[in-house]
Amino acid sequence: MIRVFCMNVNDKDFLDSAWTPYLSEERKKAAARRRQADARQQYLGAEALVNRALEIVGADVGLPAHFVRTPYGKPYLDTQCGLFVNWSHSGAYAVCAVSDLDVGIDIQEMSKTPGERLIRRLLRPSEYKEWEQEPRKKQTETFYRYWAAKESFLKMKGTGFYAPLDSFAVQLRGDRAYVLELEGKEQYVCRLLPFKDPGYLAAVCGVDKETVPKIEYL
Repeated sequence: MIRVFCMNVNDKDFLDSAWTPYLSEERKKAAARRRQADARQQYLGAEALVNRALEIVGADVGLPAHFVRTPYGKPYLDTQCGLFVNWSHSGAYAVCAVSDLDVGIDIQEMSKTPGERLIRRLLRPSEYKEWEQEPRKKQTETFYRYWAAKESFLKMKGTGFYAPLDSFAVQLRGDRAYVLELEGKEQYVCRLLPFKDPGYLAAVCGVDKETVPKIEYL
């Protein structure tokens, strides 16, 4: 089971009392220290979305939920409720994945055209070749599809970008991204999720390889 939730964080007043059950005081204080209004909205919106999602799926946890983190920063619920949670935010949106198996999710705003240096740093030679063969008008989206797939995979694994980018390879095939770990030869499947805003895309990667989740907008 994987359920994916999304929220536009720009049109919410998270200091309104309606959001109190979904926000910790620590999060509010940390958000207040951020100078940029959009950064504050993203920071508050991510926690609000996570807790609202846990409420919707009927998780046996107190809200706002508490998380512990691994040395690489991956969050886990600090209670044994049988659920795994991961989240991401970019631009106006936050996304959250809730699963009964380990999961990672990423969202990318595609407003900036990536530079050649970034493209070569992120893509393996085989991936770069596929990107290069795309029509020029599709290259930016293709790059972000690779990025979202890779980040969702690394978040699922729990390493983030601490893991070498040359330790795995990605093949984009329609709405799927096949991820092959080169050392262990294990393959994972990331789902590239249709997004209602064409300026964004999201990817979710989980140990559950069968579920095809749809984004639930809150």
